[in-house]
Amino acid sequence: MDRPLAWLFSSDHLSSDELEEAGNRIRAGETPDPSEKLLTMARDEIRRRILVKNTDQAMKTTELVGIAGLSILLTPLSGLAFWWGYRQERPTAAAQVWRLTWPISVIFAGIWMFVIGARLFG
Repeated sequence: MDRPLAWLFSSDHLSSDELEEAGNRIRAGETPDPSEKLLTMARDEIRRRILVKNTDQAMKTTELVGIAGLSILLTPLSGLAFWWGYRQERPTAAAQVWRLTWPISVIFAGIWMFVIGARLFG
């Protein structure tokens, strides 16, 4: 209950005048007792903000370098797995991973085709 109560008494929910009035009432000894409806609204808003914060963020350069390294050192399938996992919740990150991974996949496919062709016909 602490986090929803804190949100209810924050500048995200109350104006500066309302915050001042709430502070005066608490200093006077009044105990905050919000209704369950207000607490539910606060919980929902906190969840929404956490989800919005975590969704559709662009990837950091270090993350992209890591995925590129993983795709080159292990297999391009690892980059495709990141793309697949991000495509619904983080479409911006998924697009970044796709633009990074598909050229690596094409190069690896070409190398494999050359290696196989050289073994079959060489």
